[in-house]
This record gives sequence, structure tokens and C-alpha cells, in this order.
Amino acid sequence: MAQKFRILSIDGGGLRGVVPVLVLQELERRMKGKRIHEMFDLIAGTSTGGMIATALTLTEDGKTVKYRLDEILSVYTERGNEIFPKKGRLENFINSILALKRPKFSDRGIDKVLRDLVGDKRILNCMKPIFITSYDLYNNEAVFFKTSHAVLKESKNAELYDVCRATSAGPTFLPAYICRYDNKQRALVDGGVFMNNPTVAVITEALKYGDDKIYNRPGKIPIEDICVLSLGTGHYTANMMEKKVENWGTLDWVKPITDVMMQGVNQTTSYQANELLENGQYLRLNLDIHDEKHSNITDSSPETCNYLIQQTKEQILNNSTLMNELDNFIKKAQL
Repeated sequence: MAQKFRILSIDGGGLRGVVPVLVLQELERRMKGKRIHEMFDLIAGTSTGGMIATALTLTEDGKTVKYRLDEILSVYTERGNEIFPKKGRLENFINSILALKRPKFSDRGIDKVLRDLVGDKRILNCMKPIFITSYDLYNNEAVFFKTSHAVLKESKNAELYDVCRATSAGPTFLPAYICRYDNKQRALVDGGVFMNNPTVAVITEALKYGDDKIYNRPGKIPIEDICVLSLGTGHYTANMMEKKVENWGTLDWVKPITDVMMQGVNQTTSYQANELLENGQYLRLNLDIHDEKHSNITDSSPETCNYLIQQTKEQILNNSTLMNELDNFIKKAQL
């Protein structure tokens, strides 16, 4: 039986990154403590998913990964308010007015969290190949931070701080990240503006670069050997038709457009992956967020964090059908 090529893909979604981390904890439990980086050949992510991908693979000694999943989870449960500080009603009102001309949040909080998380390490300090998305406003082009590029060109072996800061710079939420990458001056924003779910992109990556030395495989990877676990960060299930969207103008669209774009891209990508891969090679796990007050991806309140944790348990981890599908994927992918 041919060795499977295993891909882990994690969506963007701000502080809702708690959802895929909880799912990964369950996967490690089912694999009796085997670490995530030991199960997958390539780990991809957008925005918060890119930060998780980095934390899952970062090593300081080249032998062991630096973080356990409970340590990654604590970034969301304990430090989310540093990244997206909770404000009082008056401050929120003032901030909503100021946000018409500037990002809603300063980058001071995320700067501190990311510096603590990745220090001065670079892409090649990751134990497994990574694939992380961003978009460059200066040069009007998609940017992919990839191990397969970093091994070939020093200018693409970016600092992980730059990678994480760039992929998480959500428009309207955080300032664009100005840096120099691959000999170009960049203004980088969240990869979710064009690829919130990077699954199909990393399938393409595997098909093209699968025989590269970083994957330790002889020859090209046939598509029938590729298995993908795709993890979402939850999507809000509101029926927008109740709000008479046909007459919406610019101001009406400002708030919901992010969710619309994320959900549309995520669902389209999932459809494409299902069509590309044979039965059992692709598993998508995500949850529905029914309560609007817990749908904001920057909500750092304990109430919303607890809601996401509880819903992940109820809708995914305690769902016998989905857990059977996960067990089947484990067998199919030879984890």
C-alpha cells in the first residue's frame, strides 16, 4: 500500500481559533499522544490558522516541537484580550466612529503575543513544511510563505513573526503589516481576503512539489495518495434575507461582508476538495454559530470563549457520526 501524503489545513477566524485547537487535542487523544506534527506531512493555515500551523511545528533544537496543544490553546483562552482588548460601551461607541478611518485595534497586543510565541525564528525552524497565506497591497499580489520556497531561496526564509503578523492582519481589525520580503517592500494583510480555507492550494502544492527533498518522497505524489483534514473555526448561521439585503448600501455591508466572504470561500473550497479527492481522503470539521453575540471573531470575552468551547464539544467532539468519520480518516490517511 502506497504511503499517504497527509495534509492539515486550518481556516482563518480570529479568536475562534480555539475550535480547531480543541479538535486537534481530540485527534492526539485518539492517537494515544502522538503529536500533530508527527501525523502530517504538510500543515497549512490562513490568519489564525497560520499562527496555529506555526506553533504546531516550531522547534528550537531541531528535535522536538516547542509547544503542546494546551499551550497553544492558552493563547486564545488567556491572551485573546491582549490582541483584541475588550472595551466598555462608551469606549466602544467612540472606537466605532474612529474605526471608520483607522483599524479597530492597535497592533501592540498582537505584536507582544507573537514575539513571545515565535521570537526570531524563521520558516526553516519548523519541523514540518508549512504553507501560510497573505496578500500584498503594495504589489497587488498573493503571497505564500512556504517551506518549499524557503529551502530554495534565502530571501523567502522569512521570520515567523513576519509570517504570523502578515497572515493575521485582518482588514478593519488590525493595521496592514509593512515589511520587506523576497526583496520587495510589502504591505501585507490577512490571507483570508482571498483564501480563508487554504485546502485546495495545499493540494496543488503537494502535487507540484511532492518530489522535492523536503517531503522525502521519491517522485511525484499521485492525487489518490493525498489525504486532507480541513478544520474550520465556525461560521455564523444567520439568515441575511431577514434583513432585506437587496437594498443594502456601503454602510450596511461593512459589518457582514467579512463573514460573507469567509463563508463563501470556505464552502467553495470544501466543495472543490470533495470533488478532487476520493471518498475518505478528505474530512472537513466545522461548527455552526447560532448566537450572533458570540459570532464576532475579535470577541475576547470569557463568555464567547466558553461558548465556542462548549459548542465544539457538543457539535463535533460528542458527535458520534463525525467522530466515526475522524476514525475512518485516521485509517485512510495512515496516521
